Amino acid sequence: MAVAVIVKDNRVLLSKRAENLHQGGLWEFPGGKVESGETIEQALIREIREELGIDVKKTRPLIKLIYHYPDKSVLLETLIVCQFSGRRYQIYDCYEKQEQQGLEGQTVKWVRLNDLDNYSFPLANKPIINALHLPDSYLISPDRFSEKLDSQYQTQFLDEFSNNCEYHQVIQLRIKSLKNTQLNKILKQACEIAQKKKVRLLLNSSMCLEHDILYACSGIHLTNIHLYDDDFIAHYRTQFAHKMIVASCHCQQDIERANELALDFIVISPVKQTTSHPNQAPMGWQQFKKLTDSAKIPVFALGGMKPSDIKEAQNYGAQGIAAISSLWNQDIKTQDTLL
Repeated sequence: MAVAVIVKDNRVLLSKRAENLHQGGLWEFPGGKVESGETIEQALIREIREELGIDVKKTRPLIKLIYHYPDKSVLLETLIVCQFSGRRYQIYDCYEKQEQQGLEGQTVKWVRLNDLDNYSFPLANKPIINALHLPDSYLISPDRFSEKLDSQYQTQFLDEFSNNCEYHQVIQLRIKSLKNTQLNKILKQACEIAQKKKVRLLLNSSMCLEHDILYACSGIHLTNIHLYDDDFIAHYRTQFAHKMIVASCHCQQDIERANELALDFIVISPVKQTTSHPNQAPMGWQQFKKLTDSAKIPVFALGGMKPSDIKEAQNYGAQGIAAISSLWNQDIKTQDTLL
């Protein structure tokens, strides 16, 4: 299935499925089946013209996933439609006036990105919605505290973190060289900064995390060990049911585990050679794509990534890139997914 996320003015165009169809009565992103000999983009252009009277001019990949319902399985290849012409559907500010009709009589409406969670979608669409709420870069903090333990460096680190919040929407703090009082003091201050700057702050699960700090952050990033720790995950979800959980993955087994847990997103590594792990062989883009194609959730590419790799990563099925040195303290404004 070719799926279109048509965007305009920070809104997404949705259509409602007919009651007699599979998953009838639910809202969806428009699209349809790929016919023999068509590329995904060709199928999308044809389907959107037939369904909505819209001519697609420019697209880019968002996410590709396979979802298994009890009665059928679907393969969804989703493209963001960022330029289009043709029939216009009015954008209304009043919710009760928004619904209009497409060319096939289906109900159509523009919905704000932040309001998508208020609509009922087929379960297969959830990873698409997750992807729309994510940027194209995921910043991971460096851990230099083993070299610089003085209070002056701790202040410098928090200043740098605050500055990075101006350029990144999702940041992971990964500080393994500090323990207890020192660590918790820094994490508490970082959480306060992130809340003020409206940045989603994830904390690496390898750190000893207090309840108050877990409560203040946006979620956790599971190490590969914690990815398989049922008790750890169950306990966290019991306490923080609505917070994000993401994970590091390196192989097919990891991907299957992440799918089973329905995580918010994953990081797959190492794609390229890294200076931090020079003896670890990179998997390359083809193996990365193979793993990404089996994921039912958004994926970030990690390992030797730079901002210039974002488009290539997306062409191989990724949401974007994850990185430390190429993003930390770099005044690079990476693109929001909808731009």
